[in-house]
Amino acid sequence: MKKYGYIERGLLFGMFIGSGVGVTAFAITNNALFFTVPGFGIIFGLGIGSLLDKNKEGK
Repeated sequence: MKKYGYIERGLLFGMFIGSGVGVTAFAITNNALFFTVPGFGIIFGLGIGSLLDKNKEGK
């Protein structure tokens, strides 16, 4: 069974958190611009996961 690295986990968690925030903000304001928020969550999650993977490999 494949073990997932921090990059994959960061991508998923960023997408889940960003989607939750984006859908909630859209429901409150009815502004479709909030559907771009999951993209920011994905970018943030990938960045953090990449840093954690680099630190793990260096040890």
